[in-house]
Amino acid sequence: MKLSIDASIQRVPFYPKAALYGADAGWVRLSSNENPYPPSPAVMEAMADALLDVNRYPESEAELKSLIAGKYGLAPENVLIGNGSNELIETACRALRTAGRTEVIVSEPSFAFYRIAANIYGYDVAAVPLGALRTDLGRVAEMAGEKTRLVFLCNPNNPTGTIFDDRAFSAFLDRLPPEALVVVDEAYAEFSDNKLFPRSIAYIDRRPVLIMRTFSKAYGLAGLRIGYGIAEKSLVSFMERTKQPFSVNMMALIAAKAALGDERHLAFVLENIRKGRTYLYESLKGLGMDARPSEANFVLVRVGPGAKALVDGLFERKVLVRWLGGYGLPEYIRVTVGTMDENRVFLETLKRLA
Repeated sequence: MKLSIDASIQRVPFYPKAALYGADAGWVRLSSNENPYPPSPAVMEAMADALLDVNRYPESEAELKSLIAGKYGLAPENVLIGNGSNELIETACRALRTAGRTEVIVSEPSFAFYRIAANIYGYDVAAVPLGALRTDLGRVAEMAGEKTRLVFLCNPNNPTGTIFDDRAFSAFLDRLPPEALVVVDEAYAEFSDNKLFPRSIAYIDRRPVLIMRTFSKAYGLAGLRIGYGIAEKSLVSFMERTKQPFSVNMMALIAAKAALGDERHLAFVLENIRKGRTYLYESLKGLGMDARPSEANFVLVRVGPGAKALVDGLFERKVLVRWLGGYGLPEYIRVTVGTMDENRVFLETLKRLA
């Protein structure tokens, strides 16, 4: 049987889904920017208490919205809960569709799903290359015009770990057309200790801005797929109308609430990730490798033409890191910060291969 498929869907590439290897014991998994530490014990306890209720549909998102709103001094109506950030990206693409405004701008290389979601919903995608591995806000603003509806920015950027600062972000917003929504993906924001990191939430009532955060990274809930967006109330309302009911599962909602309540565990994770990041960066530099400073939970390393072969060699020794050929950076690898033991295994294995 042959069906006609719209050209916008035919252009969608296969999403680079996570590899299915490496889940068994003995692998060092430093390829997917996962948090290497288990979730808070409070999360485990809350989920265990709810196991006998999984025959019911998920509870209301209202309590989690209130907790998130309280964290930032906002109202619950400013918060949108999603099945990971991917659902929020798709929701923005759906809710913002309007005649004559058919363009999405992305900065590349960055998170691949921005472009994929835009293509799925029939937008024309314009890409702005990074400048010196940083988001070039000036060029993005120059490209934005009357057809621009959405601008996706990742800060800290994946896969480079670089950020744009608050002053640059404020000036950028002032240059955009008033009908363009800026979606800022801050999945890795908790790992940044840079005092110049944008106070992005302060802009939600000033300009059309949607801030996305996640429980997948710093809170260690990647397997439960839950994230949230923060925006002006009317924008959240319109986006909410395009979401599927019960899109976020019961365990994810329960785990997220418990995770928010355990600030001590979050502090433990952030301290150890930052220590591990410094250790990896300095060790790689000490080996003469071109490691780049990072504000996220990973380190970008320029290896040269042998990058793919190095990643294959590490894989043969059960160490997973990400080759960035698919991001248009074939001479680079991205190494997630693991536990200190995992970081040492990676470095010792790297020394044997280099």
